[in-house]
Amino acid sequence: MHGSEILKNERSKSLFCTCEMDEFINGKSAVESRKKMLGIIRDGTIDENDIESILEIIGISTPFELQRSLFIPILRQQCNDDQIEAFLKPALDYRILGCIAQTELGHGSNVSGIETTATFIKETDELELNSPTLTSTKWWIGTLGINATHAIVMSQLIINDKRLGVFPVIVPVRNMDDHEPVIGITVGDNGPKMGYNMVDNGFLSLNKVRVPRFNLLQKYINIDKNGKVSRPKNVDPRITYSTMVKNRANIASRLGTQLSKAVTIAVRYTSIRTQFGSPIESPVLDYPIVQYRVIPILAKTYAMIGMSHQFFAQYEKTVQLINTGDFSMLKEMHVVSCGLKRWSSEQAVYGIDTCRHVCGGHGFSMFSGLNDFFNEIYPNIIWEGDNYVLAKQISNYLVKSISGAKKSLQNPDPNDTTNAVYRFCDSSIRLYSWSRTDPSIIANSKDILLDVLGYKFVSMVDELYKNVQFQGMNWDDASIASQYVATAHSEYIVCLYFSRHLSNLPPDSPLAGILSSLFSITALSFLTKNTADLYRYFNEHSSLSRSQIIGLETEYLEKIKSIRDQVVPLVDALGVPEEKLNSSLGRFDGYVYEDYLKRALDNPINKAGTGDYIREKFYDSYISPVLKGSNGYKQKL
Repeated sequence: MHGSEILKNERSKSLFCTCEMDEFINGKSAVESRKKMLGIIRDGTIDENDIESILEIIGISTPFELQRSLFIPILRQQCNDDQIEAFLKPALDYRILGCIAQTELGHGSNVSGIETTATFIKETDELELNSPTLTSTKWWIGTLGINATHAIVMSQLIINDKRLGVFPVIVPVRNMDDHEPVIGITVGDNGPKMGYNMVDNGFLSLNKVRVPRFNLLQKYINIDKNGKVSRPKNVDPRITYSTMVKNRANIASRLGTQLSKAVTIAVRYTSIRTQFGSPIESPVLDYPIVQYRVIPILAKTYAMIGMSHQFFAQYEKTVQLINTGDFSMLKEMHVVSCGLKRWSSEQAVYGIDTCRHVCGGHGFSMFSGLNDFFNEIYPNIIWEGDNYVLAKQISNYLVKSISGAKKSLQNPDPNDTTNAVYRFCDSSIRLYSWSRTDPSIIANSKDILLDVLGYKFVSMVDELYKNVQFQGMNWDDASIASQYVATAHSEYIVCLYFSRHLSNLPPDSPLAGILSSLFSITALSFLTKNTADLYRYFNEHSSLSRSQIIGLETEYLEKIKSIRDQVVPLVDALGVPEEKLNSSLGRFDGYVYEDYLKRALDNPINKAGTGDYIREKFYDSYISPVLKGSNGYKQKL
């Protein structure tokens, strides 16, 4: 049977409308935007206001991407009214091109350790920026290598010989007339890197570069001409870093849609590819080991996208409160954004790699659409905070939360995290929702699964708290346990947010059944990946029995099998267009091998004219000397 017929047959098994599912999981506005942008792409016309959506659909990076995603948002958030006129408005019109110069050659995650200085010079009413050491050279700065005219330089602000912390200063790095470096500035490109090559990462060194005092972004801090420092009342000092929260929120929100590309390719190709079997070869996707590897990735893709709606709503609410002077949500938003950036990036990177593997040898062809894509996604593990370092920040907050819960029955700072901490720290609970409950009931109940996930992460935090508080463990040693704690917390948050998104469905929706199965697969994948945790962290009152744990493992495998017939419609519903897939293996129409061969034949070396020339040159330069023995290559018999 041809691939097109196979996919048609797979789609005929759908128990839901893929268009309806697309609109629910991705959001109506996103679907409408995608349709509009695809029309623009395919018609060959483009409006400047639509470019961001188009680039997201195509799935490529561009040199000015960070102008929109980083430079402009920081200006919006931290400029005063005069600076909006001077910096933000020109940036919006692309009359200046900007970058964020934070990371240094010797400092990345440790922002407070940045060495670049910005010293107030009272006599001239200027700030003098300096890179005092080799390791203070700004490094990996996107858009700086070739394009940027201005940089927001994160630097240690020094006034009257006193360091006030790290603050952003606008610094012109290239002349506006000839694009040559400003005097005192050394700037260049970092050179080749693993991926993300459409963006020119660069380095910057400053040798006593002077800028007006005005160039310090001053919405949340002000310096007058005499060096007097003032700040608005009740401002959380971490507001300076709140743009990183936005960046992490963007990463976590975006990676679900990125993973949807890989899982679409993997599902469609493993449906078409046949291997082994007797007397007829079977589709690769029919083998349990392939289902076990692919279907949980599909479930987590839905969970990530569903979660992102709730997550970004929380972020927007946090921003709205900050704009009114209320910073009450900033702490948890910072922790959740760190956790979800960390969790989402790891799920996406390793998920894409798994999708490449299940496609067999063809998965490693550039025509699969998975290899450049893997390289583009991989840096998310590192940038905006190394994932291992972020885990320490998360666990620090969680340990403080559980310490507070131990001291008081009242939750002074209620949010999704502390509500779970206070609830499961309550030693008066003697019967939990999963106690003496059949595994099939647990596996099919969102509420019980959330309870188990919540209890698990709180118990892990509690153990870390006791080790630090009473066993003398220092935070460096705690960094290992912090990785597991941070992961467990994020798994709970992902499922909590996903369940909230699912609650928007009408009770009789035809989408409810399959989405509930995807929720269960996601939650059970977290609980069964290391069942030793279910013994270790559950005490005599809360413990899951051995038979319950074995039952949950069985339920997990059965649920994976149960949705086998729905996976092609499910990836169709993710709505990844052909332009973004750019894959022979993931073609919607199933013409996999035809497209694969065509792409190979379109290679210059295989085409008439160019191919003849290339082969002739290669033969004359390399093959002929070996075959004919010239230059001493001929072997002696």
